[in-house]
Amino acid sequence: MAPIVIGTRATPLARIQADLVARRLGELGVHTAIRAMSSQGDRSLGGSFAQSKGVFTGELTAALRDGSVDLVVHSLKDLPVEDEPDLVIVAVPERERPFDLLLFAPDLRTVADGAASEAAPELATLLDAGDDAAGRNVAAAADAFAPLPPGARLGTSSPRRQAGALAIRPDLVCCAVRGSVGRRLEWLQSGAIDALLAAEAGVLRLARSDELDAPGAAIRGYRLDLRSWPCAPGQGALAVQILRGGRLDGHPAMAALDDAPSRAAAFAERSLLGRLGGGCLRPFGAWADARAARGAGPALHEVHALIAADDWREPAGVGEAPTTVRAAASAADGPVDLDAVAGRIERDLGEVAPDPAAGAPSVGLPDLIVTSGPATVRRLTRRLDPAVRVAPLPATAVEVFDTAWPADRIDLNGPRRQWPWLLVSSPTAARVVAERAVREPAWGRLPWCALGEGTARALLTAGVPPNLAARASGGEEFARYAARVLDPHCPLFVPHSARGGTSLVEALEAAGRQVTAWQAYTVHPNDDLDWPQGWQAAHARVLFTAPSAVSAFVASGLDWPGSCWAIGAATAAALRSAGAGNVKCAQEPTAAGIERLWLDEVGAQPKANRDPRENG
Repeated sequence: MAPIVIGTRATPLARIQADLVARRLGELGVHTAIRAMSSQGDRSLGGSFAQSKGVFTGELTAALRDGSVDLVVHSLKDLPVEDEPDLVIVAVPERERPFDLLLFAPDLRTVADGAASEAAPELATLLDAGDDAAGRNVAAAADAFAPLPPGARLGTSSPRRQAGALAIRPDLVCCAVRGSVGRRLEWLQSGAIDALLAAEAGVLRLARSDELDAPGAAIRGYRLDLRSWPCAPGQGALAVQILRGGRLDGHPAMAALDDAPSRAAAFAERSLLGRLGGGCLRPFGAWADARAARGAGPALHEVHALIAADDWREPAGVGEAPTTVRAAASAADGPVDLDAVAGRIERDLGEVAPDPAAGAPSVGLPDLIVTSGPATVRRLTRRLDPAVRVAPLPATAVEVFDTAWPADRIDLNGPRRQWPWLLVSSPTAARVVAERAVREPAWGRLPWCALGEGTARALLTAGVPPNLAARASGGEEFARYAARVLDPHCPLFVPHSARGGTSLVEALEAAGRQVTAWQAYTVHPNDDLDWPQGWQAAHARVLFTAPSAVSAFVASGLDWPGSCWAIGAATAAALRSAGAGNVKCAQEPTAAGIERLWLDEVGAQPKANRDPRENG
């Protein structure tokens, strides 16, 4: 019999996983050959993988269908939950540890100037420790995230992990770091990110194969408890997939590869997700424990699930905790019923769904005017008491230029660490870039770096969190950041406003960076800018959301309001430079920052009676 050809992705981890299956087949007397191939996901470092299905598996299943391979080895969590009639998952080998690891940068320090990770075990210790899901060597998620300093950069491209982390710590800035596990650990060691969420199974398999570099020993972190932090459905499990009715259908070696408890647990998690709809695109985690029953097949011992509301990016974009819903079941209370668990999740999600009437225009003169459109106003003022009357006063309008972007200058033939980076310099640029990437996917393949927290949150709201978020407020600071974090040979692409951006480009060029810059949009003052009828400027409170809003206000000739609020330091500086008085600046560009400004102004108490499920 000709050797069985095993198809796999070409990444180091995927090759290790395929080797595990090949080795087991060899023990069964079956000869194999491995064919590695690149996937769509492997040919991209940017964009949102959460908006596409099968980016890591499409090429493998195509090879299976055309007969160029006999079986393929997937990470089960990468496979869509929907069945494909011509394909069958013939085996799920014994599952590796399904936990997530929260890992800290070696030099990370808390605001109290203590080592954030000094109490956490070293990575090597975590990997050597046992995997008792009942409690040993694990940390509750809330405790694990507690050492991170305010505004810490958290590396993860998973919507499940992003939504879950922000539900616990809404101040965190999510960075969709991608690439191999080793490359993501390099980002962590460089200080480009402060913490990293990663599947323990992948890290463990690489460590056992001596594929992790020695500096990894300096990394500390926690293994997250599966009850407070359920894994991705099928995480840690491999899927051996074949063509239904093909050469290997019914082959005895396929059945020998299967581990019944692993299959039962992983398929229960996937089945629960399937019951909720949305498939692998939802921010959903589930962990099931299946155990062999006496004289029968494995039975579910317990199940834990956690899902974020569909609108989770809206609150997260302004520093609010997304709403999450939990459900669990245990065999101690009777047979585990997945339909009942899914029903409880759907019921609770319905109870916390956004009120369609929320954000409706208030009656009477507003207590606060915000120089943005209604959607931005709703996001920034969502923490204020509903009795506070808020009105939008859009000070500017964005005009996106209908001109070609220099896609012909994108060269992705070199090493991935030297691929061009797209620098997103403002929240407005974030919206422009995200919309362009939908029309021209080539831009979505590039890694993106956000200039500042506000820009990073704007990208998250748009559904495409940046790969990195620089702590920088201008060109010189970003040039220093780039010199420390980005390969000096990687070009920088900078789409910017016709009214700004040149100082950033000049600073980067002065630092010796290769920059391609172009005017992508402009911001026009609103010619109809005017106070609501009946208002007096002396008694007005106005929140300015950008320096361009300040310029538009000055051009309008209106009198300065009695109280000028700024969303950030650059806007506050623009207000003072323009001659505004009584300028107050939010400590952070979030709904919580605006709430604190309001409380400082009127002396009220913080909003109470929030749904406890918002914090998991």
